[in-house]
Amino acid sequence: MTKCVFCGREESPFRGVHLITNVGSVDFYCSGKCRKNALNLGRDKRRLKWTAAFAESREKAALAEKRNKENEAARAVENAAKKETKQKAKK
Repeated sequence: MTKCVFCGREESPFRGVHLITNVGSVDFYCSGKCRKNALNLGRDKRRLKWTAAFAESREKAALAEKRNKENEAARAVENAAKKETKQKAKK
């Protein structure tokens, strides 16, 4: 099973197109849709909803946002504790 470099779908090696570049790398495209979007149109696979890369980038963004919220909450608790210790020290 080979994996399409654009959409991430796994296909049999005898289907689709194997594109061999001058550098020597072999790119597999499962369909004309993937090949045209990558080569002719120059589209970014992370911006098309039907690709696996789009789902991966969305998951990473969601995890990063969740981490940021947790960090902000922890900082707020720490700041509140620091204020209380400063007020007790003044008395």
